[in-house]
Amino acid sequence: MNALLRVAGSDRTATHTLQLACRIAELDRLDPAAALRLARARIEADDPLALAAPGQVWALRGDVDEDDAPACALGILARTAQPPAVLAQDEHGTVETLPLDVLDLFHLTTWTEEPWA
Repeated sequence: MNALLRVAGSDRTATHTLQLACRIAELDRLDPAAALRLARARIEADDPLALAAPGQVWALRGDVDEDDAPACALGILARTAQPPAVLAQDEHGTVETLPLDVLDLFHLTTWTEEPWA
């Protein structure tokens, strides 16, 4: 089971997948069916580019040294497309903009309306 389905449930995962597919179809000018296949593949692979959204909390993966990461946990407050980045709050309350690929060091743990609620 992929991280999004485990954390968000089937309804929210389906909605997120369709929204992602629509963005891919529009931005990449792909056929909607091809965009949906691509969105599903990215989500199944737990790709942060496909998963990251406001309200999520990401925890440091067990195989990553704390010294190699900006925090032990990040709450996603907002996301930008250009450049791909997240406005994130760490477990101490520090807020900063981080490149989206930093989420490769983390795994998705929860998704609520407020990341630290």
